[in-house]
Amino acid sequence: MSQRFKVDLGGLVELLSKNLYSGPQVYLREAIQNGVDAITARRETDPDAPARVLLEPWEEGTGITITDTGIGLTAEQAEEFLATIGRTSKRDDVFNEGRAEYLGQFGIGLLACFLIADTVDITSRSATAGQAPVRWLGHADGTFEVTELAPEQAPEVGTLIRLKARRDAAHWVAQETVLTLATDYADMLPIDVSVVVKAGSRRLPRRISHPRPPWAPARTLGNNSASEEAPNQHERTMALATYAEKTLGITPLATIDLEVPATGTSGVAYVLPQAVSPGSGRHRVYVKNMLVASREDSLLPDWAFFVRAVVNSEGLTPTASREQLREDEVLLLTREAIGDQLKTWITQALAEPSALRDRFVQTHNLALRAVALASDDMLDVVARSLPFETSQGLATLTEVTDAAGQILYTPTTEAYRRIAPVARAQGLWVVNGGYVYDSDLLAKLADRPGWQVTELTSQDVTQTLSSVEMEREFDVMPALELARAVLSPQDCGATLRVFEPASLPAVLLRDADAERRRDLTQEAQQADGLWGDLLGSLAGQSTEPSRTLVLNDANENVQRLLHQPHHPSFEPGINTLYLSALMLAGEGLRGSETTLLSDSLAQLLEAALRPNT
Repeated sequence: MSQRFKVDLGGLVELLSKNLYSGPQVYLREAIQNGVDAITARRETDPDAPARVLLEPWEEGTGITITDTGIGLTAEQAEEFLATIGRTSKRDDVFNEGRAEYLGQFGIGLLACFLIADTVDITSRSATAGQAPVRWLGHADGTFEVTELAPEQAPEVGTLIRLKARRDAAHWVAQETVLTLATDYADMLPIDVSVVVKAGSRRLPRRISHPRPPWAPARTLGNNSASEEAPNQHERTMALATYAEKTLGITPLATIDLEVPATGTSGVAYVLPQAVSPGSGRHRVYVKNMLVASREDSLLPDWAFFVRAVVNSEGLTPTASREQLREDEVLLLTREAIGDQLKTWITQALAEPSALRDRFVQTHNLALRAVALASDDMLDVVARSLPFETSQGLATLTEVTDAAGQILYTPTTEAYRRIAPVARAQGLWVVNGGYVYDSDLLAKLADRPGWQVTELTSQDVTQTLSSVEMEREFDVMPALELARAVLSPQDCGATLRVFEPASLPAVLLRDADAERRRDLTQEAQQADGLWGDLLGSLAGQSTEPSRTLVLNDANENVQRLLHQPHHPSFEPGINTLYLSALMLAGEGLRGSETTLLSDSLAQLLEAALRPNT
């Protein structure tokens, strides 16, 4: 014999409050939603029916009354829809699917009232002629009563809900709380949603909903889609600015209209006035004019963190909790379409010099790098418009190519700092690729036709430095050989060049290929058998050091040091030049290098303070 499952309402309410809904405050959203759906249902047969939801916190602050002018319920409907979890009047009778015109689809909204109250008291009068008003009284223990009322006890068509809050939930029905929550949830609803507030000695309804969103089309000579009541362009601009300041707390750099007809989505993206970090995109999303989320992060592409979007959609689907969007093909289509519109705006904004362009590039250069990395069609736009740090000052990648014929870059900021002074003095263009996204962006640009982009090598630098005369090179050869022996434990070689500025005694260059070979060699020595042999073959037999200390023969201290290779200060002097070049590049010293620096300084002091004999 088949039997029905039994449901513990108290346990179910606890499950909803802890796992489905974010908190008890959603009771108000669900109540407003039910009222709006009831009004929608009534207007299908009576387009002139009143459309109003009234929220009235009790004066004593212990409860709230919620009234709507919707279609109402008969006694049979009250028992069927209010007391059966998961059963809703908002489904198609044939396909059992949620009807698109309704906000609620899951038949669990009424349960949210039990998050703040132990009893839900509903009085309703159906719009169906000849039906008596009904009172439905539901309790948190799972019991309910349905009572038919006399017509004079509920003279108006619609529904009235009375909730007496539990003591621990009384703050959720306080006037200021209700006003704040209702404004947050229902400000975009086209019907009259009002909250009764105290004004002096009187209590008056205050409308918190707006007849149209701030991004509604403006009334212009060429715009036939806007109604006669629509704002003109100036009024629309002011409305958008006011909304941004009041709701989002920002004064945007610009506004971008968003429109995705395929999913019934429209809205506006506000360009933020300050830079934000990646992953901080939080957008305000309405579905059928009812707030779903104020911090939604799945609507826009990940790279679009330079804007805050506010949209309303007829086609996007919320999850059962109505606090997130369901990840489906409709959301994917909407995200891609909005991303295309944002890229179009970026392209137009960067096309011509303007104050907006300068401010946008200065503020959101990181976001521009992110969009270029994610989208091939934006790569050239960013290369033409975005300044990069180079050895010759800030310049766009197009300007670097025009000046040097190619783009040489360092993959890290440390590598850039090592060679920037020398490259600057020699007129060599080097781009710092060490900032977020830059190295990946430059590597991606290297695969584009018409661009010559390569990572800077030590040979690129040394080739630009002037060689010393042959006679001078012959004179200092013993000193250079001794310097190489001193630096060999640091996997570093030494060479002599002449370069500006003369005040810079040495520069440390790294060979990325040699470093990789060194790492493979070390792994091969630690590995056994076949794996070690394989790593050894990959590393090759090269004995070239991975770093080179380029000594500057234009520097007096270098000249003095090379002139006396057998002086006690020679070895500590070479080590000190190496370590100072390492620190000049912004690198910290390892433990062994700190010890080497301490020993070298001690030797230099000993040599300098040694008494003359």
